[in-house]
Amino acid sequence: MAAVAFFAAVMTFAVGLAALTSPGPPREADGERVTTGPAPSGSTVEVLAADQSMVSGTVTRVVGTKVEAPALAVPLSLNVARGGGTKAEFSGGTVGGKKVTVTWDGGRGAMPLTGQGSIDLNGPVDIELTSKGATYALDGQSRLLTPGTYGFGVTVAVIPVNGALGTPKDGARLEVTEGIAASLLTRDDVRVTQAPAPLQLKGPGRLVLQGALEVTTRDGMRQATRITFGPGAFELNLQPEAGGYRIDRALLQGPMTVDP
Repeated sequence: MAAVAFFAAVMTFAVGLAALTSPGPPREADGERVTTGPAPSGSTVEVLAADQSMVSGTVTRVVGTKVEAPALAVPLSLNVARGGGTKAEFSGGTVGGKKVTVTWDGGRGAMPLTGQGSIDLNGPVDIELTSKGATYALDGQSRLLTPGTYGFGVTVAVIPVNGALGTPKDGARLEVTEGIAASLLTRDDVRVTQAPAPLQLKGPGRLVLQGALEVTTRDGMRQATRITFGPGAFELNLQPEAGGYRIDRALLQGPMTVDP
């Protein structure tokens, strides 16, 4: 009997030692997100840091301040209130084979841009999303023009870079070839509105989300109708649906307030 008791004690000690030295599940460092292996269902379990939140549900309105957004592909329209002074200036590229600067005074309230190309936002932008689409406020810094052709649907001033006088021109087309630095600078609240489409926004920046939302943190899940976030890092993927957008993914890292 004494031998049996001794053997049992040895086995208990060995099992306890193995448990202490086992690597165990991944642990989370301060401010760091840890992703575990596959869950039983085959999905991935995401462990949130103390200042991270996952948001799901649908949004009827999103306001982003100084956020990163994808390039805006033409065709599109630049919209501005009536008023004097230059509203948009296209620098770089050629018209009729000559290097020029193209300016627009905004006198007709909107300028259609046609052709093949895009406006690379080249930094932060303010954006508002509703069920009608996304509106981008372009003022604030120079936006890059990607290689392509840009047709102006209004009368513009075409100014040669050699210092000659500019001339008004209808139906001008700006050619931007590979390797040419071309940009767009706008003033007086020039905006672009595009129809609802899949959209990815990234931080750093600020967000306001309104809709039928669920917020998940390390402390659990709660319902929300409005979230005010930032400034901070975030990833927000949206898919349009009737009445707004469905959240495919929303990971927010930073200060936020949640309204039920």
